[in-house]
Amino acid sequence: MRGFIIAATFLTRLPFPAPTDVSQEEFTASQRYYPIVGLLLGVILSLSALLLLNFYPPLVVATALIIEELILTGGIHMDGFMDSMDALWSARTPEKMLEIMKDSRVGSFGALSASALLLLKFTLVAGLLQESVPLVSFSTHFAPILTLLIMPILSRWVFMFGILFYPYAREEGLGQGFHESSLQKPLFFTIEGLICLALTVYLLGLAGLIGFLFSILFIYYFSKKVARLLGGLTGDLYGASIELSEILFLIGVIPFFR
Repeated sequence: MRGFIIAATFLTRLPFPAPTDVSQEEFTASQRYYPIVGLLLGVILSLSALLLLNFYPPLVVATALIIEELILTGGIHMDGFMDSMDALWSARTPEKMLEIMKDSRVGSFGALSASALLLLKFTLVAGLLQESVPLVSFSTHFAPILTLLIMPILSRWVFMFGILFYPYAREEGLGQGFHESSLQKPLFFTIEGLICLALTVYLLGLAGLIGFLFSILFIYYFSKKVARLLGGLTGDLYGASIELSEILFLIGVIPFFR
């Protein structure tokens, strides 16, 4: 339970009691609970969608869900995405890109990329909700709501591909501890992945399988290309992977609901 609370207080702004005297080892080992934190977020998002669809049109609900997710996470992953895009689109040397990522200020590339990402995510969620029927029994019409449940779970597992398979790009930092911790427990990562896959396919069928593959293959390719460019990955890139994996999952799933 302590490991879950450490993970939840890091990844969300939910009112969990802040654990005290957290060691570096405890903090990095808490990554095994990230998909469970994703499950908690997914439950909140899907229940919110079910409730709001009874009173508001899908476009309004989609907007509310995007804002809700940003509030729940404190925008931590979006911040990493913006910093990553500022660096990657700068077309500088690898050393300069890493320096840009450390700058807390948001540049034009980051702002434009975040705007594009949010717009795309809004249209995907709105399109997804157009296919749903509020407060119905489990059926094909309920699948779009279940997609909102699965999306945060999958994204909090898929991004760990980068942590496990690619080194940390800097000499020191939290990401280095995450990488070393993941190397000690690759079996745990594999088991979590199989559970995510089984849950996704069970709830969403072929659509879930395609969305899963879209997400995992893109993040694998993204992590590989960026790690080759920078000599490794960073915490900002981990956050970017979470944001991008959610988009790719939605892109893969939605065509099957039309």
